[in-house]
Amino acid sequence: MTQSTTRAVPVDVAIGGKTYRFAAPPDQVERLGALAARVDAALNEIKTNEPNADRDRQIILCCLTLMSDLADAEQKNDLQVSAVTQFHRQLAERLQNLLPA
Repeated sequence: MTQSTTRAVPVDVAIGGKTYRFAAPPDQVERLGALAARVDAALNEIKTNEPNADRDRQIILCCLTLMSDLADAEQKNDLQVSAVTQFHRQLAERLQNLLPA
């Protein structure tokens, strides 16, 4: 989350059937709620798929799932950055070839 000079406000979020209180800058309250909802959804999916696993194991599996999603997104972003960089290089070369010698 980004830092803000505004005083933090209390925010309650529900994850895994429990409510947790955090403090967040007012401009980050909605984002924190959305992030908590994503964690809650991932944890609920793990609970459905692993109903006999204890809570700690379910939480660890949830964290690993979310980190895997993040790693996939980062890899996709890196590939897109490389493709754009390559495109710009090729475009610059083509433009350079069009200029009179």
